[in-house]
Amino acid sequence: MMRFKTLKDHVYDYLSRKIQEGSIKPGDKINELDISGELNISRTPVREALIELSASGLLISEPRKGFRVKPIDDETARNLYLIIGSLDALAAEQSLEHMEEEDFDHMEKLIQEMDEAIEKEDYDRYYQLQLSFHDVYTEKSNNEDLIEMLHTLKMRFMKQGYTDDEKLHELLSTSNEQHKSILKLMKKKDAAALSDYVKNTHWDICHSGLDVL
Repeated sequence: MMRFKTLKDHVYDYLSRKIQEGSIKPGDKINELDISGELNISRTPVREALIELSASGLLISEPRKGFRVKPIDDETARNLYLIIGSLDALAAEQSLEHMEEEDFDHMEKLIQEMDEAIEKEDYDRYYQLQLSFHDVYTEKSNNEDLIEMLHTLKMRFMKQGYTDDEKLHELLSTSNEQHKSILKLMKKKDAAALSDYVKNTHWDICHSGLDVL
């Protein structure tokens, strides 16, 4: 059964999305009054969401100063890749018995759209499409606790800007080729190979940029 979302949940989703997509940047302070005004709600659910975001690791709570976005250093990024890689591999493996042809078709369409976004250098669209790609099989794992853990951990990666568009183009092209390999392994129902590839190739921090999932 789907849980009913409270006002606090909506604020949590709103802020986490803005943090992840880079609208709110590492080190930025979160102004409760501004958020209340933007969403036209009272400060109470905003405050509750900020406390939860702090517990999730996205924000830092500073006494008498409020909340600010928590930066990610290299060590934290490496640790997150190790953890997310293992959990994402588990989600992919658990999804296999629930995946249907329409799911594969959806993933194929997302891959094609990602290729188009890369060619057009529409990197913001690519970013959203790749999130949707992973969500297809994550949701099909039918493991609510796993889904929630992955969602929380992935939110800690902020979308970052690149000054080197050529490097970004190469990184995203490599990442999308990996998406194609993931889909092929899923269609083959090769659980062992799929799990190994997702964990040790797709989530190998050496093979992708810090904001490329």
